[in-house]
Amino acid sequence: SFSNSVDPSTLTFDFIKEIAVCENVLFASVLHSSDCSGLDDLVWTSECECPYCGCSTETTATDDVYSGNGDHHVVSALVSKICLESLCVPVVTDATTDATSLVYQYEILTGVSSPRFWDEFTCPPPMCSDSEETTPGQTWFTESDAGDTEGFCYCKWDGTEQCETGFANIVASSDAVLTELYKDECEYYLAVCLNEPTRVFQRRSSYYSCGGLGCDCGENSAGETWTSTYTD
Repeated sequence: SFSNSVDPSTLTFDFIKEIAVCENVLFASVLHSSDCSGLDDLVWTSECECPYCGCSTETTATDDVYSGNGDHHVVSALVSKICLESLCVPVVTDATTDATSLVYQYEILTGVSSPRFWDEFTCPPPMCSDSEETTPGQTWFTESDAGDTEGFCYCKWDGTEQCETGFANIVASSDAVLTELYKDECEYYLAVCLNEPTRVFQRRSSYYSCGGLGCDCGENSAGETWTSTYTD
């Protein structure tokens, strides 16, 4: 038999944090360094997964992913910044006894990695009015009463949603960000008709994303082949 597992005791703290990409350890080492600076601070669970760093005061329980009860932190890199919520929660460390320990866990609430939204970025982010789990920068499609893909929306950084109905209006929207987000998200599927909205159609029912859309053949007939160019 073949196994690619290793003995955790042979790993260094830096390896676990950076090479193994154990994000909870990485974030804890930056945000709670007094509790997470070496192997002795790690808490291993009963599962075969990344360890955690221990904490002392449990976060108030909540059913929401974005609880609002944790602490919020901004972690910045050269071309990105993210908003984290840190929680101190129990995890099972021994499946046979159900023993638990308190550990730091982090939820990435939102982030930016381009000039778009960079200056508007706030932490914690406002949630859009349509959903408590829709954060700024997120996009979604809307459907008509008949069940067809009808519009495209995104959550703005002021906590409001911006939508356009109809593909022609999406492409020609006065909100340039909405049009850019639509094109960025759907370019893979609609490259040859992104700027020809009359050619866009829904090719999969009840599939409200770019993957459910397609381009018709335009002036070409079934069975013909041709090449197309577009400006990115």
